[in-house]
Order: sequence, then C-alpha cells, then structure tokens
Amino acid sequence: MDLKGQTFTLEGVAASLLLLIATYTIFQSTVVMSPAWSEFENVQLKQLGYDILRVLDTPGGGNSSLRGMIENSTLVNDETLSPPHEFSENMTMILSRITATAKLEILCVNTTFEKIEVLNIEGFNKTPTPNAVRVSRFVISDPPDPPCSGAKVAEVRLTLWR
Repeated sequence: MDLKGQTFTLEGVAASLLLLIATYTIFQSTVVMSPAWSEFENVQLKQLGYDILRVLDTPGGGNSSLRGMIENSTLVNDETLSPPHEFSENMTMILSRITATAKLEILCVNTTFEKIEVLNIEGFNKTPTPNAVRVSRFVISDPPDPPCSGAKVAEVRLTLWR
C-alpha cells in the first residue's frame, strides 16, 4: 500500500471541500438583487410621475402649471374639467417623451366638508390598466371661483401606465 498516493488523495479532498465552503460563504454573504421587471418598471414609473408633478407645480408657471390649470380650467360637466391649452400641450409632450399614458384627476373637498369632488381632466381621462401607478401632489389655489366650489387645497392625482 502506497501512503504517498493516499495522502495526495486526502489533500485533494480537503482542498476541494475548503474551496466549496469558501465559495458558499462568499455567495451567501453578498446580496444579489434581481427585481422582477414589472416591479422595477413600476418603481421607475412612479418616480417619473412624482417628477412630472414636481415640474408642473412651479410658482409663476401660468396656465402650464398645476395651479394655473386648476384656476383657469373650465367645467365641462359635473365630473370633467377642460384644462388650458398650454397645460394640455405640455402634459402631452411629457407623456410622449416617456411613452406613457395618463389619467389626471383633481380631488377636492368643499369648505363645508359635505362631499369630496373628483374631477377628471379632459384629454387625460383614459381607463388605467391593472399595473398602473398613482402619484399625487397637493396644490394650494386662490381663485375667485374655483372648479372645486370653494376649496383652497386640491389633490392632483396622476395615474401612469405603459
């Protein structure tokens, strides 16, 4: 019986076990994040929605700002507002750049707190898909006759999907 050959075999087995344990330890100590594509896209789309509302909520933005849109919209019927032309153009341009579809709503509570009004914005009132994301921003407006019957604060809701 050759003891040299047996020693080399034992060294080989020990080395392979040591490499296996080291490799296992390395892979267990690292965090591998692999988000599902739909979740990653939703997070990205939600951030884009917040950015869109932040950009449109500029003081002194006139009719193309959220405040200007609320103050200068015309009421089409009890549930729909027609926004100023500048706002519609800017919103359409932004949505075409990010290849997304949107639904835009204004949610307001009248001063007597009797009811909550939800007004759809004309041109941006499509039905969202199940994987849509919604973001919102509060806007303070001070028009003489707001579309929200006396509300000073309105929540602008933007629903985005691709």
